Amino acid sequence: MTTSYLKFPVLLLLFVMQYSFAQKNPSEDFRFLERTENIKIHLDKGNFEIVKNIHEKAEYVTANKLYFANEVLRFDSFTKIEDIEAVTYLPDSGKKLEVDYIETKHEFDDGIFYSDQQTKNFTFPGVTKGAITDLKYKEVINEPHFLGLFRFGTYAPTEKAVLRIEFPKNVEIGYKEFHTENITINFQKEEKKNHNIYTWTTENVAKFSSEDDAEAALYHLPHIILHIKNYTENGKTIPILNNVNDLYSWYASLAKRVDESDLKKVHEIAEDIAKNYSTDREKAEAIYNWVQENITYVAFEDGLGGFIPRGAASVCKNRYGDCKDMANLLYVMLNHVGIPAYRTWIGTRDRPYLYDEVPTPMVDNHMITATVIDNDTIFIDGTDSYVNFGMPSSFTQTKEALIGISPERFVLKKVPVQPAEKSKTVINTTITFEDGNIKASEKRVMTGYERVDFVTDYLYKKKDNTEEEFLNTTLALGNNKTKYQNITVSPIESKYKELTLAFDLQIENYAKTIGSKTILNLNIDRVLSKQKIDIETRKYAKKIDHQYQKEYTTTFIIPEGYKVTSVPKPIKFDGKDYGFDIHYEQKDNQIIQHKSIYINTLRVEKEDFEAWNSFVKKLIKAYKKSIIIEK
Repeated sequence: MTTSYLKFPVLLLLFVMQYSFAQKNPSEDFRFLERTENIKIHLDKGNFEIVKNIHEKAEYVTANKLYFANEVLRFDSFTKIEDIEAVTYLPDSGKKLEVDYIETKHEFDDGIFYSDQQTKNFTFPGVTKGAITDLKYKEVINEPHFLGLFRFGTYAPTEKAVLRIEFPKNVEIGYKEFHTENITINFQKEEKKNHNIYTWTTENVAKFSSEDDAEAALYHLPHIILHIKNYTENGKTIPILNNVNDLYSWYASLAKRVDESDLKKVHEIAEDIAKNYSTDREKAEAIYNWVQENITYVAFEDGLGGFIPRGAASVCKNRYGDCKDMANLLYVMLNHVGIPAYRTWIGTRDRPYLYDEVPTPMVDNHMITATVIDNDTIFIDGTDSYVNFGMPSSFTQTKEALIGISPERFVLKKVPVQPAEKSKTVINTTITFEDGNIKASEKRVMTGYERVDFVTDYLYKKKDNTEEEFLNTTLALGNNKTKYQNITVSPIESKYKELTLAFDLQIENYAKTIGSKTILNLNIDRVLSKQKIDIETRKYAKKIDHQYQKEYTTTFIIPEGYKVTSVPKPIKFDGKDYGFDIHYEQKDNQIIQHKSIYINTLRVEKEDFEAWNSFVKKLIKAYKKSIIIEK
């Protein structure tokens, strides 16, 4: 579900993944002197008026990061930006330079077909070392379900951050802090005659900087989410977002606005697909495959259109839609052929929230379909064009799903982690040694998320590269002189359970010959060998996209006139969450290496870094073992 509330976290992507807390660091090039957000809520006969007064004051300690002078303020149909005041102060000369040109334009991110998001763009003038920029503006919010979040820290050090919310006494405000345990926040409540004021203040918050393979920014960034719980008028309490029931009631009210007219063609397609199968599971899988292969995913951001699915008839006719459109189409088609299906709201793994702790639209950013077959809840995501039926999209594993059973009833259910054996790559390689060079033929059969990852990379990352260039970068087999030939890839459509990749290899200068002896390493694929964690500098857990297994059978054909004089001993690492087993056997004129690797976790915690590194070190040690043949 591409929706406007996603746009708050879009800003966070600029400074994902690592956060540290410290006192002011004089070596920093840029810092915020003050970041203040003052929210005022006014209520008149059930109509909310919500205004955020935002103030940001920053200092350019050096001239190394003047790109911070380029400012982008985002707004959409739920918000508008007013009264922008932006100036640059130059203390050395005493000059005050005002921004005199602000450009408004629509913004389209990659993959966004239509967006109501717009930006105010300007550059602070005359910025140089020692400059101080001062920005003030208003953000008017016209939808009471969206108060958003406030970041106590950001992509640069912050000397002082203040969040203040002023609201009428007949309005109840809810809030939840995240990752604030390492900073000191002063919270104050003030009670005035007609309104209450909550204020959060913190000082000396260090910058947020990135780490590879870490969870998203919201898992580490100290922030707070606010929401309007309810208001009282004429002795009656009207709910807004007290709890998950209220959030679902709002979602369900929007779902009632879905266009359900002219479904004849949709029903005919569903019937035509289902008639070829006897079981509900077969019918559901076939309908799911049809949607994956015939409906193109495009993202929309258009006010409430970001929340209300387009009618199934329109999506089916136009052959495109966003996540909620595809979820609704599956919902309509499956229910029509007698298979219970439900619209389902969910946050991706970028969102670290539970519905009970954050009953606001901030908790989810996606919509899928849930179906129940033989008492088994199956989560299906039409936007993931290559994941097989029965498996959720990998980025929703572990997440809590809000399943809409009826306009009045929902259930919360956690999306299960898919076991490693469902995402397996089986690699069979035959290696020969001729004229001092290595030749190999290899076939890889991929299932589950291993298959999805390869197809996604193949379709979207390969771009203008040749297949050989793509494989050389993706697989990196052998050495930098490896040549890929006779490359074949099996059909990639979603209805296929496996994907087969086959190719031949020529690897020059790989084997080492000393006198009559030749040393040859059968580990031409050294997956995970560069995954050691720097324990001294790493701050956060290592994220893994999915659990998986890799099973290798590498057969070396002993050349005529040679004998085997050395074969490595077996070596293994047998951990609960990850491990490997490598052993060899000699059969007739062959040396066969059996290698298996498994990852049974989605996250390596800090306390497990030593164990992970022991695993990687032992794997690297095993990779270095070679066979020796002699004439």
